Amino acid sequence: MIEIRYNVDLCAKCGLCTVACPHGILQQETRGTVPTVHDIGSCMECGHCVAVCPQGAITHSTYPEGSVTPVQPELAPSYEQVMELVHTRRSRRRFADKPVTQAVLEQIIEAARYAPSEHNVQDIEYIVVRDIATIDRIAQATLTYYRKLSGILRNLIGRAMFRLMSGARETEAVIEFLPEMEGVVSQYELGNDYVLNRAPVLILACADSVGGFPAVNANLGLAQAMLAAETLGIGTFYAGFVTRACGRGHEIARLVGLPDTHRIYGILAVGNPRVRYRRWPARKPAQVTWIGDA
Repeated sequence: MIEIRYNVDLCAKCGLCTVACPHGILQQETRGTVPTVHDIGSCMECGHCVAVCPQGAITHSTYPEGSVTPVQPELAPSYEQVMELVHTRRSRRRFADKPVTQAVLEQIIEAARYAPSEHNVQDIEYIVVRDIATIDRIAQATLTYYRKLSGILRNLIGRAMFRLMSGARETEAVIEFLPEMEGVVSQYELGNDYVLNRAPVLILACADSVGGFPAVNANLGLAQAMLAAETLGIGTFYAGFVTRACGRGHEIARLVGLPDTHRIYGILAVGNPRVRYRRWPARKPAQVTWIGDA
C-alpha cells in the first residue's frame, strides 16, 4: 500500500506538490493550508511530489530515506554542451580489441534506467551479452531470418501471403530493402560482418510483450545509453538488422534465455571505438509543421 505523508511542521503550504502531481492526487483545498491526499490508488509513483517540495516535507513509501537526491544545478550542462554531444555522437561500427569494463557498462545502463517510461512503469530489462560465441549465434540467427524472408519475397505466392498479413505499404518497404538485406547475407558469407560488426558487447532491451508501450520505453532508454556511452569514450550503434529479426521471431530471445512472454525491443552494439571523429557533418533540415501562432 502506497503512503504519502506531510510533515506539517516543515510544510510551507506553497502548493507546488499539487501542481506537480500528474494525477491530481495531492490537493490543496484552501490556499495556505497543508495539501491532502486523495485516491492514493491512482499514484503512479513518479516521485514528483518528493522531488518538487522545497522543504523536504513529503515522505513517500516508494522513496525511503536516502533514495531522493538533491539536484545539483552546477553539474547540469548548457544547451551548447548538450548540442555538442548530440552533434558529435556517431554510430561507431569498428571496434578496438579492448574489453569494455563492467564498471563502464553499468554506467551506460544507469543512464538508460533513468529514461522516461509510459506511466512510469519502468518495465525494461537489460541483457548484456559479452560471450563472443553467443553474439555469433545471434548474428547467425539474424541471417537465417533474412534468408527465409528473402525466399518468401522472391516467391510470388510467398509475397502475396506476406502482403496479406503485413499490408501493401509494409510489403513494398521490405521489398525495397531486399537488395540490402541479401547483400548483408552475402557479405557475411564472405567474412564481412555487417550485422554486428564483430561487436564485443550487446545490450538488449527487453520487456513483457503485454500491455503499455514497451518498444517505446526500450528505445527511449537506449537513446540515453548511447549518449552516456559517448561521454565515456565508448562507441555504440543501434543493431537494426537484429532488432528487426527479433520483431518477427523468437529464436534470438530464446538464445539469451528470455521467456516466451518477453520480447527484445532494441539492441545496442557496444565497444571501444577504433577511430575518433574530428568533425560532424550537417543533417537534413527538420521537417516541422507549426500549428497555431507563437
